[in-house]
Parts: sequence; C-alpha cells; structure tokens
Amino acid sequence: MSADSPVVIGMTTELLDAPWYEGRRRYQLFTDYADCLRAEGAVVFLIPGDTPPTDLPPLLARMDGLLLCGGDDFDLSLLGGPEPLPECKPIPPEQQNLNLALVRAAMNEDLPLLGICLGMQAMSLAHHSELIQHLEDGDAHLKGQEHPVSAVPSTKIADLLGTDAIDVRSFHHQAIGKAGDGLVASAWSADGILEAIERPDLAFALGVQWHPERWPDSDASRALFSGFVQAARDYQEKQA
Repeated sequence: MSADSPVVIGMTTELLDAPWYEGRRRYQLFTDYADCLRAEGAVVFLIPGDTPPTDLPPLLARMDGLLLCGGDDFDLSLLGGPEPLPECKPIPPEQQNLNLALVRAAMNEDLPLLGICLGMQAMSLAHHSELIQHLEDGDAHLKGQEHPVSAVPSTKIADLLGTDAIDVRSFHHQAIGKAGDGLVASAWSADGILEAIERPDLAFALGVQWHPERWPDSDASRALFSGFVQAARDYQEKQA
C-alpha cells in the first residue's frame, strides 16, 4: 500500500425490523457520520447490520479503523441479563451480535475503534460493564439535550479535547453505569452520567455517549474525528 493511500474506515449500520419499524426489513445510517470522516480525508464503507460474525475477517482486513455508530437499545436478556424495560426498543439479535463481535475483533487486532452512543455501549458490554436500561430523565436526553462534559486528566480523550468542560449533544436514554473490565472511565457529565470510556492498553479504543456527528462544526467534534482518522492513518502505516 502506498504512503499516500487514503485511510479506510468501516462503519456499522442499523438493522430496522418489526415490531419497531413498519415495512420491509432494511438498513439505515444517517449520513452525518460519513460526512465527518470524509472531512478528515477518510474513505468509508458500510457494514450491513446483519453481517454474520464469520464474514468479518475479510472486512476487517480492508479497514484502517472502525466506527461503531448509534442506534436503538441492547437486549440484555440475550446476554444473561434482565428483560428489556417497556421504555426500551431492542435492536435485532443479528445487529447486537455483530456489534459485540466487531468490538472483540477490532481490539484483538488493535484496530483503531471509535464507538458513538450505542457503539460505546457495545464496547462497554463486551467488557462486562453495567448498563442502565433507562435513565430517570431519559426522555430529556433523547431530544438532543445540550450539556457540558468534562474529560478525566491523563486520558486519551483529554489529550484530544482538553480537560475544560465542553458542550455536547446527547440522543440516548440508556447509559453505562460503570466502566467494565480493562476499561477506563474518561469523561463525565455534570449530572454524573459516564460520557466516555477507553482502553488505555490499545492505541485508540474510545467510546463516547454523546453524538459528535450531530454537531460537526464544533471544535470538540472536529478534534475527536481528526484524532480517530489520524490513529487509523498510523495503523495503516504500521501495516504497510
């Protein structure tokens, strides 16, 4: 691969199906994610939400980085946990299995990994984190609530965004209660919600609870996507 080859980022998609969505089974992904990556010089391709984990090796071999995008809710009952609450909208099992398999495969290869919202939760659940199925003020969080987030000093996200509070936009009603095995809690909101996690032993394995792609012109969003694409570029050079 030549030194001027563009970095290639794989992105997950949602799998929309009954009973939550009418019509034929289909894939969905908002274009904001790709826009943010292309702005940093990356080439992107989509991973269908029902991709069998056995199909992942050739896909991962073509990636320099992996973006786990947002979506609906994890079904903890499939992981030996409680049944979904009435407020939950569980994603199809195929999508859930794929997201968890992608996390494990990417981390085994030290492939740069950025998880957004559901993507952060996938990273966390793959490390046995606690998931809060519905926040007490979850309805407010679903509406694009703007709020401050502060990074923990000496973490990857602090290196990217600094430790001063930044404003972000959230679209979620679930959250991670505490970081799981091998993960570090690296950012918090003022009301005590865990807003970022990372694996300090890997080059770039970072999850954020907010949606940086929904505020693409903010300094924090640009810094986050720029840092991710740079990590993918570094990975590409090592592979070459």
